[in-house]
Formats: sequence, C-alpha cells, structure tokens
Amino acid sequence: MSGLTRRDLLRAGATSAVGLYLPFGAQGRSLRWHARASRARVGQRALDELRRRLTGRLLLPGEREYELLSTPANARYDGTRPVAVARCANERDVVTCVRWSAEHCVAPVARGGGHSYAGYSTTNGLLVDLGLLNAVALDKRTGIAAVGGAALNQDLFDATNGGRYILPGGTCLAVGVGGLVLGGGIGYNTHWAGLTSDHLRASRLVTAAGEVLRLDDSHHQDLFWACRGGAGGSFGINTAFTFQLVRIPVRTVGFYRFDWRGADDAQAVYAAFDQVLKTAPAAFNAVASAQAVPVGAGGPREAITMFSRGQYIGPLSELRELVAPLLAAATPVTTVLETKTYWDMQAMFASKEAQRHSFGDISRYAAEPLPDATVAKVFDLLAACPSRTAEDNGSMWSLGWIGGNVVDSLGRRDTAYVHRNMLTLHRATPVWRLGAPKSVADGLLAWTNEMIATIAPDTPSESYQNFPNRAIRDWPREYYAENLPRLVKVKRRYDPGNLFRNAQSIPPR
Repeated sequence: MSGLTRRDLLRAGATSAVGLYLPFGAQGRSLRWHARASRARVGQRALDELRRRLTGRLLLPGEREYELLSTPANARYDGTRPVAVARCANERDVVTCVRWSAEHCVAPVARGGGHSYAGYSTTNGLLVDLGLLNAVALDKRTGIAAVGGAALNQDLFDATNGGRYILPGGTCLAVGVGGLVLGGGIGYNTHWAGLTSDHLRASRLVTAAGEVLRLDDSHHQDLFWACRGGAGGSFGINTAFTFQLVRIPVRTVGFYRFDWRGADDAQAVYAAFDQVLKTAPAAFNAVASAQAVPVGAGGPREAITMFSRGQYIGPLSELRELVAPLLAAATPVTTVLETKTYWDMQAMFASKEAQRHSFGDISRYAAEPLPDATVAKVFDLLAACPSRTAEDNGSMWSLGWIGGNVVDSLGRRDTAYVHRNMLTLHRATPVWRLGAPKSVADGLLAWTNEMIATIAPDTPSESYQNFPNRAIRDWPREYYAENLPRLVKVKRRYDPGNLFRNAQSIPPR
C-alpha cells in the first residue's frame, strides 16, 4: 500500500510542474531554538493534536507496532527511541509532521529502510515513518521509474526483475532506495552503469518551512544538486524520486568466486586485486574481502579467510583473463568460473536481511593500490583481531565498484557526490551480536579505528557518506571535500534554523 498511487508517481515523473503547500510561518529558526527542541518534553495534548491531524496513525510507546517501527536495523542504536512514530499515509502527512515539529520544538527524523550506519534514522524526537510511501511505477518502454520515498531495494528488484532495465544500486534488499540515492549509491553494477544518484532525474521534498518542492534540472537546481550525494537528514524529507534506469546490455554475464585461507595468501590476493582494478574495464564489477575467523591449530594468521567475487558484462573467456592475476597471486581453495543469466546473477548478489546485530564500519577511498608494506600491516591487524567468532568479528573489504570511466564521466563538482577518480573503497567492518559484552564492542571498534589509521597515510581523506561513522572527526571534509561550502549554502537557504539535524548533518553556517 502507498499514499502515492502508481498513476500519481508516473504523473510526478512526467511533469515538470511544481507542487506547493502553503508554508508554515517564518522559515528561520535559531540554533538556540533547536537546542531547546532536542530537550523538549512533548505533552499528551500536543501528541493528541498530531494524531487528529494525521491521515495515518500516530504510535506511542506501549502501543501496537511502536516497537517494530522504531527499532533500527543497527542494534547499536537500540537505546534511542522516539517520543512517537508518525506512520504517514501520504505526502500531506509528512507535511503535517514537519509543521507540527516546528510548532512544538520537536526534532523530526525521517525513516525509510532504517539502515543508517551511524543511527541517523533514530531519534528522541518524532520519527516520521515513510514506510507506506513505497510504490514503484516503471515505464517499461522508456525505463523511467517513479519511486516512493520509502521504496526498498526489494521493491525495485521486484519491479525490474527479468526486464530490460535496472537501477544500479545496493545489494541489501531491505535498504531504502531513498537513503541509497541521497548519499550516492554503489553496488555490483556501479562500475559499468554508474551511481544510483547519477540516474536521479527528479525528486519531491518537504522543506523545513512545510513546502513541497519538485526538484530537477529546471526547478530548485541547487537543492537537486545537493540531493545527489549530500546524504539524507539535512535538507528536508524526500517523498518521491524519478529515475532513468539503465538498459541491460547483455543476457548473460560471467561470474567468478575464489576463496583462500591464511594471511600470507590473503595478503597477496588483496594486493593483486587492487592492481587488477587499475586496468579493468567498466564491465568488470568485483570485490575482495578478508575476515578473521575462529583460531584453530594453525594459529591466528592461518585463521583468516579471503574471497573475491564479481560479475563481468561479457564472455567468460575475457573474465578468465581479467582474474588470472588473482589466481597467480595464490592458489585458491575453491574456484568458480561460470556463465549466468544477468538476472540470476542479480538475484545471487541481492542479500536478504541478516539477523539483527551491531556494526560500526568505517570506509576510506583509495586513488591508487595500497603499498605492499601497508597491506602487510592490514593483515597483521586482521590476525590480531580481538574477536573472531561467527557473530563477533572484523573484516576488511576492497569494494572495486566505485571507479572507472563511467563513474568518472561526471566531475567532482557536478553533483554533491565528490568521490570521483578513485580506484576502490576500503572498508573495515566490525560486527557483534545482540547482547555481546561491552568489551567485545569496544575492542572491535578500537580495532576498526586502528585499521583505518593504518591505511590513512596512503589514501585521500575521503570516506563514503552512506557508510557514516561518528568516530570520523573531520567528517565534513571526508564526506564532501570541496563540495562542502556549496552544501552549506543550500542548507542555509532551505533550512536556516537547522530543523533537520543529526550529528553529521550539513550545518547552515
């Protein structure tokens, strides 16, 4: 179900008209007001008023579905719960929530998929749940998709599966497309098809003033620019998106997966993988990952597993030549090289929601392969990982999707996503189970910080804003680099009082 029908979505994607609601009051709000808002206690009378104004439902602690709708995907932030959850039935409900929040000094936070790495889809204020705004309308002739603000990757997959078009994006089916596109959007099709945000053609956004704006190349161009990489939570609440999907060029693709064991072999392959990326064509889309596993008789260095896998938009014979350096670096314990249909390949990459757990990833872009000495230090740290069970462990990834001539066909300033001209994205990934001792979480987070500090001297000071982490001190530079001043100007224009705010949102000054 959705407050926006399929016909409404297609109409929104096809027209360039601007739809506006009358703004509420003055747009400006002081930062002191926002500080008061974060501490405000909302009375029952105010909540009853919001309940009356909504078409949808207002859920309070203790009420049915409050727990389900307020629980974040990252269990690390389970302790942060809203004063209420507004289950919006339509776009007008979103406007009502924003205006009510301004009137009562309550911070509004939107949630689509609820997968913010740093917990920015949680709040002690009003949680604006967009879950019912999840319709997807695809024009199969043109490849234009009109998408609700809370549509999930699963919804896009269902709409496109078996067809001629795809929206290049993430791999976790439970993740919201809105969060994905606003921060960039990467996955196993990025290298050949580009970022999710590069295919955004229009959006609808509720501003801090309670206005509903249509954003595209002709309307509010500065805000449209910011929505292609500026991340969510800063400028307003996006209620709908229009995408131009990419036509799939082949019916079958090449697939590979190789597995290794032991630090020495894993280290050699990790280094070789980044060398492969230097000359790999756009059709090659792959990752490499090493993980610390339970220690056996061979000791901690033997207890490291490594895999590399990916797809090639072309024949298997060419893929075999591309991955030959990985096989030359070390002999794998398992080898798979085969042809699959394109959609069988996408179904394999698409992952279901894992059992809830906590995570605290930090990423770092690399413009060149890491020096061999740095890679050696990385694998020394993997061998020293403080927790290495099936549920509590650390891994290191090289996400080879993010570079190449397709992604780099746009310049660093053309959209808010600044990380063009990069080779790969290294990501240190700690995970720990629900109920794990605090010492386990603390040890893995310290390990993650040390891993990133190890590669920092050999990488640019840039980190992927869709993998946010509160431990990143200079996050404005790492997420946005030279695009930050323009993002601040956009914020000051559309939300000068900082109504939409989190610990790493764009400041208005």
